[in-house]
Amino acid sequence: MSLDVTGMTAAIEAAFATEWAKSKPNMALPAAGQEDRRMLFAAVARGILEYLKDHEDEIFKTITIEEGAGRRVHKIVEADLDFSRSA
Repeated sequence: MSLDVTGMTAAIEAAFATEWAKSKPNMALPAAGQEDRRMLFAAVARGILEYLKDHEDEIFKTITIEEGAGRRVHKIVEADLDFSRSA
């Protein structure tokens, strides 16, 4: 699994725009501060992905697969997250 800072930054940026529109429906998201917001979102994305990478053995212990009425729990023996440094 490749973890991409650029993709997560874009997702955070889109989520922010959605939340802005919900909470301020009569006010457009200002262009002023756009560069600073993007830098903040990239820092948040990088911090989250680095945290996940640094703690992957603690976070990913089991995976549950549900198929119809059946349910199987599998122990994860090894996790290897590919942290992309792009952005």
